[in-house]
Amino acid sequence: MSNSNTAAWQKLSPIAIIYFVLHFIVRFVKDGLINIAPAFAIWVTQVENKLFWFASGASVLALILVTYATLYYFNFRYKVTEHEIILRKGVFKKERVTLNFAKVQNVNLAIPFYFSPFSAVNCHFDAAGSAQQEVVLPGVSDHYANTLRDQIFNYRAKPQQAEQQSESPQAAQSPDLTLANFEVAKFGLMSGMMFLVLAALAPFTEHITDYIKQDFAAPLTQFFNNLVTNNEYAEMAAGATIILAGIVLFVFASVLGAVIRFYNYELSLENKKIKRISGLFERHQMSLSVSKIQSIEVKQNWIAKLLKRYTINCKQINNSHANTVKKGQSLIVPVLTKSQVNDVMNLCWDKPLDITNVPFQPIAINYFYKTFVLFWLLPISIISAFVFKPLLDGAWPVLIAPLLLGVVLSFLRYKRFGFYFDGEQVFTRKGLIGVSYKVFKGFKIQQIATTQTPPMRKQHLSSLRFQLASGGISVPYLPQSDVNDVMNRLVLLAETSKKRWM
Repeated sequence: MSNSNTAAWQKLSPIAIIYFVLHFIVRFVKDGLINIAPAFAIWVTQVENKLFWFASGASVLALILVTYATLYYFNFRYKVTEHEIILRKGVFKKERVTLNFAKVQNVNLAIPFYFSPFSAVNCHFDAAGSAQQEVVLPGVSDHYANTLRDQIFNYRAKPQQAEQQSESPQAAQSPDLTLANFEVAKFGLMSGMMFLVLAALAPFTEHITDYIKQDFAAPLTQFFNNLVTNNEYAEMAAGATIILAGIVLFVFASVLGAVIRFYNYELSLENKKIKRISGLFERHQMSLSVSKIQSIEVKQNWIAKLLKRYTINCKQINNSHANTVKKGQSLIVPVLTKSQVNDVMNLCWDKPLDITNVPFQPIAINYFYKTFVLFWLLPISIISAFVFKPLLDGAWPVLIAPLLLGVVLSFLRYKRFGFYFDGEQVFTRKGLIGVSYKVFKGFKIQQIATTQTPPMRKQHLSSLRFQLASGGISVPYLPQSDVNDVMNRLVLLAETSKKRWM
C-alpha cells in the first residue's frame, strides 16, 4: 500500500482483512442476530444433538463471513485528493462515497490489539450523516493516518490561519484525567445495559422458562431435596438460586462491556481539543474541538447515586433523524466523583463551573398536580370503577398504597425540574430519583419555542423548548413573564453574537 497523498486509487494493507472480518461479525450480531433469535430459541428447546448442529452452523457462518470480508477487501479502493476522500467499496452492491474535508468534524484513530504488532491503526472520519455512510480506512500506518489528519485540519484552518493552526507534532504530555479500571467497572453497574438485555429477551420468555425448568430447576430442586426434607422449600431455594445466578451473569456481562470499552481511560486537552483514549481490545482515540460542543449533560441515575458517581456527556452536532444518528457524536466520561466532575467541566468549558450547585429556579407546583391527576389519580379511578363492588365490600384500603406512591413519585419529579439563565449560559435540571443537569451557551440556540395548554394560560404559565444542533431540551411550567424575558434575551444574544456555534 502506498502511503502518499496522491490522487491515484490506493489499496489497503492485507491486514485490513482482519478488520473487515470482525466488522461484519459485529454487524451480524447487532443487526442479524435479532432476526434469527426465534429460530435460536426453538433450537435451544427442541433440537437434539445441539453441539453438532451448533458447530456446523457456526462453521458455515464463519466461512460465509470470511469469504464476504475477503471479497469486500479486494473491492475496496480509496483516493485522497487535495480537498476530499473518495471510497469505492461493496461486493454485490457497489458504492462510491465522497467526503469533503470541510465536512469532517474529527479524525479519530483507533488501535485494535490485532494491529499493534504492525503499527497500524483504523482512521475514522467523523462527519454529520448516517452511520451507514461512515468513512473508515482500516489498517493504515500510524504515520500515514496522522499525516492525513494534519492535511484535513490544515485544509479546514485555511480561512482562519491566524486563529487556528493544524495540530503540530509535540512532545507527549500526561493526560489531565485518568480513570482506574475499578472505577470504570462501576459504569457497568450504572449503565443499565442488563435491563436492555432483559427487555430484548422478553419475547422468548416462555421458551427460556421451559428450558430453565427442564435443564436447571429440576436438578437444583433434587440437590436441595437432599439438604432439606420439605419439597416446597427445595423448590423455593432452587428458584432463588437461578434468579441470583441470572442477576450475577447480567451484571458481569455489563461490567465486562464497560471495561472493554473504557479500559485505561485517559482524557486530555491539547490545542483546544479534548482527546479521549480508551479501550481494551481496541485503543480508540477520539478528539473533539471545544468549540464544537453544543451542550454538556451531567447525569446521576439511582445506581450512580448510591455509588456517589456521575457521568458526563459532551454532545456535538446530531442528525435530525433518530434512526440515522451517527456513532461517535458525543464524548462520554463514564464515571466521575464530584470533584472530578468540576475538573472535567473546567476542561470542556471556557470558565470554572460547578453545575451541581447552580441556583436553579423551581417550576410551578401546578406540574405536580397535573402529573398526579393525569398519571395516577385518573387511571386508578377508572380501574376502581370496574371493581367498585369489592371496594365497597371493604377492599378500598388497597388503593392507599398506589395513591401514596403516585404522590411521592409525582412530587419527586416536580422537585427535580429546575431552570437558570445567567445572561450567557442556560442550565436545566430534571430527573426522578436520579438527576440530569444540562448546560449550553445561549448563542448556540437554533430555535426557541413556548407551549401553553388552556389551564396553563389561566395560571400564566408556559413551557420552554430549546432546539440545539445536538437535540432539544424542554422545561415545563415556568412563569409566563420569565419565559418572555428569557426568550427575548436569548434571541438577542443569538442574533448579535459573533462567536462560532460549531
